[in-house]
Amino acid sequence: MKRRAAITFAGSMLALGLWSMTAYSADDDETKARKEAQESVLKLVDSMRGNKGDVKARTAALKKKFADLEPIMWAYKSRKKGGLGTGKDGDDIELMIGKVGNARAKGWTPKKRLDMRADLAKVAELSRAITEVADLYAKNYKDNNTGKPDPAKWKEYLKQMRKGADELSKAAKGQDATAIQKAASNLGASCTNCHSDFR
Repeated sequence: MKRRAAITFAGSMLALGLWSMTAYSADDDETKARKEAQESVLKLVDSMRGNKGDVKARTAALKKKFADLEPIMWAYKSRKKGGLGTGKDGDDIELMIGKVGNARAKGWTPKKRLDMRADLAKVAELSRAITEVADLYAKNYKDNNTGKPDPAKWKEYLKQMRKGADELSKAAKGQDATAIQKAASNLGASCTNCHSDFR
């Protein structure tokens, strides 16, 4: 009886060990995919600046490599969560855009917005690059309201996102804190509206 119990216990421990190794491996693969996606997006940003690499070829390669947008969009997460993050602390990019764009956000003075111009310019570039990639996924996601893909609506949100990113890029080069706030608000709204229909 003791021997049977020992064998059962050993078998359970072995199964648990194998399960935990598999779970770790899956998490490890997910982290690797996100890191690869972020590296590819940063290369796309560089190409869009006019440096090495063709923009269309890079976007096509991203779509071919990643069946889902999730690893690409993970770039917006904080550095603590494995994203690119922004600012010296690597804050969550979407949350930061929301704060910069909120005219009533506590502690967000005109000076603070102006001090963030370099980071906001990078956020604008990243957002513009992601619109290029996301455009290729227009048929992949179903509208939460209809349960069917709606490429036209998807592309309209991307158009708004591009506009917001371009506005933020322009505002980040100037000295107008109100223009920065409005551009961030428009960019943030395009993200929020798209997520509400397609997430």
